[in-house]
Amino acid sequence: MELSQFVADVDGHQRKIVMAAARPRRVAHGDSGIPLRDGRTLPFVVERAWNAPAGHYTEAWYLVDPETREVVHEGAAREVAIRGLLTWTELADDVTAPFELAPGTYLLVFALDGVMGGQVEVHASEAPAEEAA
Repeated sequence: MELSQFVADVDGHQRKIVMAAARPRRVAHGDSGIPLRDGRTLPFVVERAWNAPAGHYTEAWYLVDPETREVVHEGAAREVAIRGLLTWTELADDVTAPFELAPGTYLLVFALDGVMGGQVEVHASEAPAEEAA
């Protein structure tokens, strides 16, 4: 038996998203997707879990129009510590500054040090009307 039969294939960057989602910050606005009011975003959260080699990376996410591949919004890039391949590193960003966005389907694209680790489809739609208190 050759030793090479027991060697892992470790080619590539080994950076991948294992879970990702966008959801409204307020439960009243729904439980998934990006809430809109009059063509502008309401506060929402972008959550994701990375599986990558341990280290410090610049992490970023992008909201992309899937038809044109145009970046319609870019999350703030930040330095993150990834715990390693044996576990997930969970991250979340609160997006509170509104920006213009049409209802529709978009891609959330995630990257570590400029290397794409995954993407997930997300829907932007008009939030339910709020009732007066």
